[in-house]
Parts: sequence; structure tokens; C-alpha cells
Amino acid sequence: MLTYLQRLVDERTSLTATRAAILDKAAEADRDVTDTEKSTIDGIEARCAEIDPQLSQYNAQQESARAFATLTSKLETNRDAQTEARRPGTQVETTGLQFVDTDQFRNYTGRGQSGAVEFTDFLPLNTRAPITTADLAIPSFVLPPRVQDITVPPLLTVVDVVGVSTGVVEWVTVTGDPVAALVPEGTAKPEAALTFTPTSAPLDTLAHWVAITRQALEDASYIQSVIEGKLRRGIALAIAEAVNNALVAAAIPPASVPLGGSLLEAIRVGIGVVQSNGYTPNAVLLNPADWADLDMSVMGGTLGGPTVGSTFWGLTPIASRLQPVGTATVGDFKAGVVWFDRNVSSVFISDSHADYFIKNTLVILAETRGKAAVPEPLALCEVAVSPTAATASASKK
Repeated sequence: MLTYLQRLVDERTSLTATRAAILDKAAEADRDVTDTEKSTIDGIEARCAEIDPQLSQYNAQQESARAFATLTSKLETNRDAQTEARRPGTQVETTGLQFVDTDQFRNYTGRGQSGAVEFTDFLPLNTRAPITTADLAIPSFVLPPRVQDITVPPLLTVVDVVGVSTGVVEWVTVTGDPVAALVPEGTAKPEAALTFTPTSAPLDTLAHWVAITRQALEDASYIQSVIEGKLRRGIALAIAEAVNNALVAAAIPPASVPLGGSLLEAIRVGIGVVQSNGYTPNAVLLNPADWADLDMSVMGGTLGGPTVGSTFWGLTPIASRLQPVGTATVGDFKAGVVWFDRNVSSVFISDSHADYFIKNTLVILAETRGKAAVPEPLALCEVAVSPTAATASASKK
């Protein structure tokens, strides 16, 4: 939203400057404005009439976001102080340890359902830094994961994560072809071919459970490992899958390489496309098979030997099974992709599932809510190598 609001402000400023320049030019020549100039001014005023209500609306939303950020910052500070007071001198507890230390778990008799325990830091996500500046500018860095001891899916380290407090989220999807044109002096300037589409959607619920025996309730360490190693990890993987699915559904601009090109060359072309749209690419999504081929190709063309964690054209490679073989998604994922995180996850134990209660079997269930979106497809580029190009490239080797 901040990017969209800034674009509206920039466009409004540019329109005002253009209108003033036309009037000043006519005044200096001691003449009335021409029909062409009048038509341009009318178009400017019509566009300004569309922009001004949007500026008022989004400014009000930003004021609300500022107030909410201040409140959550105070609540987080208070929660941290209470934790330190309860367990002085100790390190931050893992989620599993926190769960087995709650009254809901301690008082559970093994029948029915335990009370749900809510965690505000259950998901190991890199979250956007608190908004504290007067102009609501988002820093260029993000905070490190608040929760350790679990591997964060690589895709979640390069996308933007925005905390929300409601069950429905809204964003503006920006699409089009923002290419400026050479315009002779005194003629009307073309409008950037951009489309801004407001979108709203309810949050998705991500949940899964793990079965345990009733005797396992006596093993707190086992319960901790189940929550940490299975439930939290599974939720994190589900979020990465949701982000992948949002990318598949998005209308990402395509690009290709000339005949005889390679996927490595296509990635470089994609970097140029994204940069020409005003973004800075930070990662490339690859099918695991293509990633392996690129690694071997780069290794064969250099003297350094195999390298773990190598980049391609400076981009962080990320494996995605949903990325078709022979293609890659290049882009500024921090600007183009968002995970709206509800910030609260629930964990509870129950035997109220099928016939588990007569089998001395229980389930531990964890769930969270969020939504993946691609608000700025122009920050991304889908590149590919055609079968003909791939065949020609292979015949040269």
C-alpha cells in the first residue's frame, strides 16, 4: 500500500507541475492556451479529481496502521517484561516448552479437548520491522526470526511479511506496462499504462495434526519435539506452499531468450525486465532439476569446483517444485509478494477425533491464519527457454 500511495503522490505532483508549466508558457507568450493545451489541462484536472479521494482514503488507512503499530509495540514490550519476570535469567523458551508449561496442558486429563494455547511467535518468519517513523517509511531491512530451532523455508526469507489484526485483508494489485514515450514539446503526454485493482480476501486457515499415544502425555520432552519438529515445521512449509500457489496464479510478465539461449541467459534477461520496471531483483525461483543443471553448468565453466549456496547473477536461488522445468521466476520478491500473517497460532490436544478415544490415541493440532498475495506482478518476471532454443543450445556442446 505504501508503494501505491507514494505513486499516487508522485503522479499528483507531476500533474500539478505539468499544468503549471503549460499555463506559465502561455503567460510568457502573452497568449491564451491552445485547444491542445486546454485538452491536456482538462485531462490533468480529471485525473487529479480521481486521485484526490484515493489519497484521502489511503492516508486515513495509514493513520490507522500507525496507531495499531504503536499499540502492538507496547503490548510486545509488556509481554517480554512479564516473561522475564516469570523466568528471570533464562533464555527465550521454545514453543514446545511454553506449551507443556501452560495450565491448559498441565490440567489436561487425557479426555476431551484441552484448552487452546495461543502463540504470537509460533511461526519462524522474518517479520517487517515495527512502523515508528512519522512518514511510515519501511526500513530496507527486516528483523531476524524471533523463534529459533527450526529451519525457515527459503522462500519466506525473501518475501514481505505483514502482520494483520483482522480476518480480511486488502491490497492493490498493480499491473500494466509502465514504459515512458518520447513526446514532442507542446503535445499531450501519454498516461502510464498501469492498472490498479483493489482486492480483498478472507484469511486462509492452515492447520494439521499429529497423532500420539495417551502414554506420551507423560513425556513432556516428546510433546515439545512434536510441536517443534512436526507442527511448527509443517505450518511453515504450508505457508511457503501458499506463497508458491499465489505466484502460480499471478499474471507475471513473461520474457524469453533468443534462439540458442540458455536458462542462465534467460535469468539475466529477466533481471533486466524487472529493473526496467523500477524494481531490484533479489531472488530467482527454480525447479530443483534446473537448479542442479545450472550448478553443474557453472561448475563446469569455472575452476572453483562445486560451491554450496552459489548465486546466479547475484540472485538467491530458491527451489520450487511448482516452477515448471525450463523456466524461472526472477524478481524483487520483497516488493512483489506478501504474506499477510494473523500473528496468532493455536495449539491444543484432543481425543475427540474419529474413534481415537477408544484407541488410547490423541491428536495435537496446530493452526494459524494468513493470506499470500502478489500485489505487484511487475516486480517479477517469468523467463523460459523454448524447446527449440534448448535443443539448439544442447547441440553446441
